[in-house]
Amino acid sequence: MWEDKETTAPIPSVAPDEEQSSALARTDSITDIEEPHKRFGKIQAMTMPELMETRFRVRPAVIDGLLPVGTYLLAGAPKIGKSFLVLQMAYQVSMGAPFLGFSSRQGTVLYLALEDTCERLQKRLAQMTEQDSEHLILSVFSETLDEGLTERLSDFWSEHTDTVLIIIDTLQRVRGRTPDNGSYAADYDTLARLKEFSDTYGVTVLVVHHTRKEGAEDVFNMISGTNGLMGAADGALLLHKDKRTASDAVLEVVGRDQPQLRLHLRFAAAHLCWELLEAETERYREPPCPLLKVLSRLVNEENPSWNGTATELAQCLSKMDSSQSFTPNWIVRTLNARQDTLLRKYDIHYVAHRTKEGKSLSLRWDGVR
Repeated sequence: MWEDKETTAPIPSVAPDEEQSSALARTDSITDIEEPHKRFGKIQAMTMPELMETRFRVRPAVIDGLLPVGTYLLAGAPKIGKSFLVLQMAYQVSMGAPFLGFSSRQGTVLYLALEDTCERLQKRLAQMTEQDSEHLILSVFSETLDEGLTERLSDFWSEHTDTVLIIIDTLQRVRGRTPDNGSYAADYDTLARLKEFSDTYGVTVLVVHHTRKEGAEDVFNMISGTNGLMGAADGALLLHKDKRTASDAVLEVVGRDQPQLRLHLRFAAAHLCWELLEAETERYREPPCPLLKVLSRLVNEENPSWNGTATELAQCLSKMDSSQSFTPNWIVRTLNARQDTLLRKYDIHYVAHRTKEGKSLSLRWDGVR
């Protein structure tokens, strides 16, 4: 049970003691700092203690260990198999099926296949799978960014609030033509506009792009355009081959919220799918957290909920495990920072809110009975 089961909306991060605003705002903005002297125009200032006490909305990865929430580039040479890879990704995420061996979070997927036709997509999907997905929505037409693409994506989200992934194939089809195209500022602005949408709605946006012909010591420097694209994006995936006719390829993955990966793939022509041969880089394993492990003994299928103050929780956990030192402040800080792991690994949903008596914590087991 990976998802935050509360109502989702394009709203900011949620402070423990505050109702969610219906106004459109970035999901990583600050919501519990209301004093006028802490706002300087668009700057919303907060102290470190205020930051650490804020509970932000859980944003589980679309593909665990491979594609977190954010805006990402998928680059590769023309006709190398990028469109097959993203179509496979779109379908498998929409079904909640593993992608290249990585578990995915099911939800609606919008695939803008702007260099394809409906007939071609139909033939590819018929060869790829025998089972339809009602959560996969496709289009071969779209506005450019200058024509209001992000506004149309907002409209789409309004009708499909369970959307987890939007794939734009390709970048050139939506960036339009401006006199300064090719400059760092123009490239950065292009991705930044898509990233603003992604951050606002908590939807992953994957943008397909091309690579240059000339090689580079760092493979990600092969991405066509300036470093402005990588500067604005949260990460990138790069698909490359030793020979164009080869069926094997390497998918390099780098991002702000994950370690670098190198995946060796093979294209299965019979089903038009890529298969994982080997993950050269060991997948990231989050260091263990003693608090979360003890909490899983407190809240589980037999005892599905707990409510109280941080002080009461510290006293309760200290009785359960006297070898650990549990303080109220450390508990709140750790829960705010690791609530995504608590939900993903132990199926425990964490909520904090302020009452007349002080801050109250709620823990609820959301596993399958």
